[in-house]
Amino acid sequence: MKNLFYSFCVFLAVITFMPFSAHAVPWEGYKPSCDTSVTTICTIELWLAHKQKKNNRAIRGFLKSKHLKVLRHTIQYWKPKGGHPPTNIAIGSEVSAEDARMAIDIAIKYNDQVDTLILRPLNPPNYVAIATSAWDELSEVRVTPKDLEQLRDPKLTTEEFHALYAKLTNEEKAVQRGGKFY
Repeated sequence: MKNLFYSFCVFLAVITFMPFSAHAVPWEGYKPSCDTSVTTICTIELWLAHKQKKNNRAIRGFLKSKHLKVLRHTIQYWKPKGGHPPTNIAIGSEVSAEDARMAIDIAIKYNDQVDTLILRPLNPPNYVAIATSAWDELSEVRVTPKDLEQLRDPKLTTEEFHALYAKLTNEEKAVQRGGKFY
């Protein structure tokens, strides 16, 4: 019975997320749901340590500020005894280098560090998730502080940023295998 339940959960996950993982980067025919002249992040999801809850108003204000103007955002806080949230970040393929660096800075400021990147083809192009637990360990690739500093380099163009992100997550090899991740 346990195996049947597990199989059913895997089936639901595949059906739910297949549209995200089946496309190469960038998605063909994709139209962002926000004004990308203001920001390239249409949706940002943050899972933060409980200690950050006292900063909730400031965080929400920043997400609506002139610096970012995110169309949709979700902020959830880990329960006090729930430990520390994951230290990962997912950055969609259409997020500008400037907005991506800002997202990395937010992750470091409110979750202490970033040590894994989520594969880009698994997420919508104008999407950022900080400390997500939506993907399993096979979807995450460890990065060093040096790798992260390279991504945060303000000299990188958006194309250079995403080329480096793809290199760090070995997406190049996955695309050569037909876009499938193993």
